[in-house]
Parts: sequence; C-alpha cells; structure tokens
Amino acid sequence: MTARNFLTFDMILRLFQIVLSFVYVGFLLRQFWQPVAPLAAASFHVYMAVALVFAFNPLNWEGAAKRLLGRAIDLSAVVLSLAIVWLYMGEIRRLERRFEMIDPVFALDIFLHVTGLVLIFEAVRRSVGWSLLSVVLIFLAYGYFGYIFPGWMAFPGFSLATNAELITMQTEGIFGITASAAINFVFFFVLFGAVFTFTGGGALFIDLAMRMTARLKGGAAKMSLVGSALFGMVSGSAIANTTSTGVLTIPIMTRSGYTKDQAAATEAIASTGGQLMPPIMGVAAFVMADMLGIPYATIAAAGLIPALAFYFALFVIVDLRARKYGVGNVAPELLNIPPVLPRVHLLLAPVVMIVTLIVGYSAAYAALAGTAAALVVPMLRKSTRYSLRGLFDCVLDTARQMAWISAPLAAVGVVMVIATQSNLALKFVRLLSDIGSGNLYLSLVLVIFGCIIMGMGLPTVAAYIIGSLVFVPALMELGIDRLAANLFVLYYCVLSMVTPPVALCSYAASAIARSDASKTGLLAFGYSLVIFLVPFGFINDPHILWQGTALEIGIGAGGMLLATFAWAVFLMGWMKGNLGYIERALFLTCSLALVLLPTLSPGWGLSLAGIGVLLLWRLILRDRLALART
Repeated sequence: MTARNFLTFDMILRLFQIVLSFVYVGFLLRQFWQPVAPLAAASFHVYMAVALVFAFNPLNWEGAAKRLLGRAIDLSAVVLSLAIVWLYMGEIRRLERRFEMIDPVFALDIFLHVTGLVLIFEAVRRSVGWSLLSVVLIFLAYGYFGYIFPGWMAFPGFSLATNAELITMQTEGIFGITASAAINFVFFFVLFGAVFTFTGGGALFIDLAMRMTARLKGGAAKMSLVGSALFGMVSGSAIANTTSTGVLTIPIMTRSGYTKDQAAATEAIASTGGQLMPPIMGVAAFVMADMLGIPYATIAAAGLIPALAFYFALFVIVDLRARKYGVGNVAPELLNIPPVLPRVHLLLAPVVMIVTLIVGYSAAYAALAGTAAALVVPMLRKSTRYSLRGLFDCVLDTARQMAWISAPLAAVGVVMVIATQSNLALKFVRLLSDIGSGNLYLSLVLVIFGCIIMGMGLPTVAAYIIGSLVFVPALMELGIDRLAANLFVLYYCVLSMVTPPVALCSYAASAIARSDASKTGLLAFGYSLVIFLVPFGFINDPHILWQGTALEIGIGAGGMLLATFAWAVFLMGWMKGNLGYIERALFLTCSLALVLLPTLSPGWGLSLAGIGVLLLWRLILRDRLALART
C-alpha cells in the first residue's frame, strides 16, 4: 500500500510538472502577442513559477513515513500556489483600481500576503538555498521592526497592512521590476538557450572550442575558456555553463597536468565570465535594462569590450601558466571531436538573434527569431535533424529553468521595496559619502568590498539588484554615468559565483572534478583577480562601453586589452622566464596607469610605451644581452 502511495504521489507530481510547464510556457509566449495587464501577468507568473519549483524539486526525506509526508507537503504546496493564482485572478480588477494607502486592506489581502510569501520563501530555499533567503528575511524583519536597528539604519517600521500593500498588492515588491524583467526579457532568452542546446548548438560550441584551442599551449584550459565564453552567449546561467562545458573540459584538463582543484577552478571562473558575455549576459542584465529603461541592445553593446578584456586576461594567464609549468598541453588521443563542418549551419540561430538585436528590434523579438531559427535550421541537413518528441522535454526544461530564476527574483523584490520605501538606500549614499569623503577611488574600493561581501551569500542577480539599490546612487553622486555605475556593480557581484563560502560555480565544478570544494573556491576566487581591473577602465573611459566614434571606441578597447594583458603578466609573474620584482612592479604600474589615466593623455601614452619597452626587453633584448655577455 505504501509503495502504491509513493507511485501515486510521484505520478501526480509528474503530471503537475507536465501540465504546469506547458501552461506556463504558453502563457509567457502569449504575453508577447497578447499581453495582459502587468499585475495580472506578474501574479500569474510568480506563483506558477513557485508551483513549478515544488513540482520539480520535491522533498527527499528518507524513510517511508517521512517520504509520504514530504510528498503530501509538495502536492499541498503546488495546489496552494495554484489557488493563490486563482484568487489573484479573481481580485485583479479591484487591485488594479484601488488607491494605495487609501483604500482598505481586506483579510483576503493579508492571507495572500502571508501565505504567498511563505510559499515564495520555501521555493527560494529549495532553488538556491538559505543564503538568499536569509538576506530576504532580514530585510523583511527590517520592514516590520526598523525601530530596533541601531543608528542611521533606524526607522519606524511598517504595519502588516502596509507591508502587504507594498509587497504583494501592486506592481512593486514581488510583482515589480524583477517580475516584469523575467516576463519581458529573461523568458525569451531562456527559451532560446534551451532550444539551441537541445538542437545541438551547445555541443557545437564546445566542439568548436576544442578545435580552436587543442593544439595551443595550455590548450586544455583554453578550450574551457573559449567553450564557456561561447556557451555564455546563449545561456544566462553560470551553473548550466559549468555543468555543460565542465563535464568535457575538466577531465581533459586533469589528464593534461592540472590538479583537480586547478581544473575545477579554471572551469568555474570561465563559466562565471559567461554571465558577462553578450548578447545574453545573464539574468542581471535583463533586470538592468528594465531598471534603467534603456534598450537591452545598448547594455549588450556596452558589455562587449569589458567581457572580451576579461576573457583575454584569463587567456593570457592560462597561456603564461602553461609555458611556466609545462602543463595543459592536450594529447591528440584525448580528443574525439565529431566533425564540425557538417554542423556549422547551426550557428545561424545565434547569428539571427544577434543581427536582429543590432538592427533595432526588441530583445524579446530577437530571442524569438533566434529560437525559430534554432528550430528550423537543424532540419535542413539529415545529420542534424532532431526528433519532435524531444521538444516535449525542451518545454519542461524551459519551465524548470524559469522557475529556478523567477522564485529568487520575486524574493529579491521584497528587498527592493523595503530598501527604497524605508530610505535605507538613501541613508547608505550619505554614509558612503561621509566615509569616502568625496574621493572617487576610495569610494569605488568601498563599493567593491561591499559587493564582494554581499555576493558571498547571494546569486549574481540578487547581489546585483541589492547592489544597484545601495551602491549605484552613491556612485552617481560622485559623477559616474548611470550605465557605467550599474555595470561596475554587476562586475563585482558576478564574483559571487566563485566567492567562498557560497561559491555555486566553484561547487558545481568541484563536484564534476571530485576536488576539494573549499580549495577550488579559493583558487577560482584567486583567478578572478583578472576582473578587478576591467571595471575601472570603463569608469574612466566611457568609450569602452561602446560610446563615441569608431576611432574612440577602438583606442579605448586597445588600451583596455593592453592594460589587462600587463595586469595578467603581473599576476602571473612570468614572461619568457620569471619576472624580477622591479619588472613585475613596472608591469603593474603601466597597467594601472593605462586604466586610471585619461585616454590619450601624456601619462597614458607613456604607459603604453612602457609596456612596449618591457615586452621588447623580456622577449628580445634580455636574451641578446645575456648571449653577448657569454
């Protein structure tokens, strides 16, 4: 009888997975052609996503009785989430017409607020763990009991009814920017990534990376970098990037001389950088577009040069490490790469998406165009045709990915509304101004520490949203452009994926490599030092964010790449031999000067010449001088 109950519960959960996935994906697709009102769309989206989290990630308690209880809780949570969707649909007209803080808050509104938040919080715990949930609960407690907090943080606090109005009864809070970004941007790119991967595009990217880098020095690690950068173009998830590319690249790296910790750390930082790679740039960039009210294509263009500089610096470090220690060279017998040419037409799908973005169509339209191409193009050749039955799993995968993204995003909406309505963000601006004393670089360093500390326990998108609320206004007070300030915060929040103790990418890579998770996390964070220089570059030179004439952008990009090259040489301490302390200091000085001094200023030009002299000395003159002495 017990076994039958398990079977029945599991079958019901599976049925919920299938039905809810198709309804949810169908609704989000319909939003593109026949959108419903924002509050109706957001409430349906949030609680359908929550229901899907419970359906896809059931409790796995050991023991017959506990397992039976767990399934009962799972099914109850799914049904209750769907009931909340139904209740919101019934009340939507009243909620849309009511006047905030004037019309009464009914008992039903309180029920929806309390029950809905409990379900969202449990969905967050199941999808990303306690790290984000702890932060959200602290902010929620602050919203109720702000008067018990010390000093500048203190404020009177909100009543239960006021919190309900702010968080769950209007297009703010859980139904605010995070929900609209998920509906209008994130879904379409998640759909594209799922379809493109299903039809063979993801495997093609990895195979291309292997073909391009296998014969290079340190080819094992370089294929990880190239593969992760390419995969990052079509996937907004660093974890998905790690698991998709890491299962192939990590074993090759370990067989070519890297330790398990080094291989896992290299894959972790390479996949983390995928969140910075246009055109998708992870979920945070979609939220940024919605918050700033600017076209997503503008953000994607702004992110291109910094992302290339990041991967270029990583590429240089991998190359220098391979030459210094003689590791990473790939033996031909380790590779069994299927022919790429018969599949090259699959690249038309991302090309269609990128071109559609460039010519001025919306991000959602571009992603849909790319998805259509990803479905049609593989059918043009017999060798790449797919079974239509596979699309069934593709829909489920899209719904599952969206649920895992949307539940945490909804919870972050609580943080956003409490931080703004309590004036916490404004208070922090004043505090940072007092501590930084108006000094730009001191304030930037304080923001960096804040982003890294906050990112230790949060997914990238959560860390960015909170950082944008707390840090961006302070940076704008110092005269930094709004887009540059947001990207500055995003870059350091990206490090949350490799920052211990909660380094999700590092842990995912460690699980594949079977390495020590703590050592892997620390190594990956050490490798992430290559990113530290890049944001200072676009703070000082807006041309790096694709602003200005082609000549100005080209000069800015060239200076940025050369600065990151010198920075990588400094970090590695090797260039055709170990660097002396003076040489290393000179590389560091020239690198910092290229980034911090105005482009084309005399000091900038002197730094450029200095790097040229250092390279000439290390690569040619030093050996010739040594030969002449002998």
